[in-house]
Parts: sequence; structure tokens; C-alpha cells
Amino acid sequence: MSGILGKVLAVLKKAGFTGMQYFYITIQWCMKLLKIQLQQFGKGRAQKNMVKVYSGLGAEVYSLFKQGDQTEWKDMPAIQQALREIEEAESKVFEVDERIEEIENTFLSKKEEIKEKYTAKRAQLDSVRSGELD
Repeated sequence: MSGILGKVLAVLKKAGFTGMQYFYITIQWCMKLLKIQLQQFGKGRAQKNMVKVYSGLGAEVYSLFKQGDQTEWKDMPAIQQALREIEEAESKVFEVDERIEEIENTFLSKKEEIKEKYTAKRAQLDSVRSGELD
């Protein structure tokens, strides 16, 4: 009778470890989702800024056109400044994309760590049970 009871307890422990594994993976997934949503808000802000900077460049070019200035526009200091601001705004958008990818990679590594941890615990439980049977 104790052999059957031991097997039932072992199965319950394995099920508990499996449940804990999925519980912790779910928590990590929720944290990833929250972090990504926060980054998406920042990305929206960066994109709005980028549109604003693009419109500033357009306004500069249009004002030069209205003045009848036919010189090389990209050599003008105001245009150069606007182009630098555009590069900065675009880089901020790309930084957000990189941070989102980093969050995804971190989640995947934590998920694998959790899986390995609980797989090892289940394997250890199996080895203890097989040691009792010998």
C-alpha cells in the first residue's frame, strides 16, 4: 500500500512542479507584456517627435523656396540642423525597437531557465523514486 501511496505522492509532486513552472512562466510573460507596452508608449512619443522634426525640415525648405533661393539647400546651416534633428529622432525610434527586442530575448532566456529548473526538479524526483525501488 505504501508503494502505491508513494507513487501517487510522486505524481502529485511532479504535477505541482509542472504547475509552478507554468505559473512562473506566466508571470514572466505578463512582465514582458507590461514592459513592451511601456516601450510602445515611448515609441509613439518618439514617432510624434520625428513627425514634428520632419515638418520642421519641410517648413525650412519651403521658406527657402518661397524666398526664391535657388542655391544648394542641403549646404545651408538651417537645413543641416534640421537633418541632424531628424537623425536623432529616428535613432530614438530605433532605440525603442532595440529595447523591445532585448525584452523579448530576456523573456525567452528566463523562460528557458525556469523550464530547466523545474525539469531538473522533476528528474531529481524520478531519480529519488527509482532509488527507492532498487
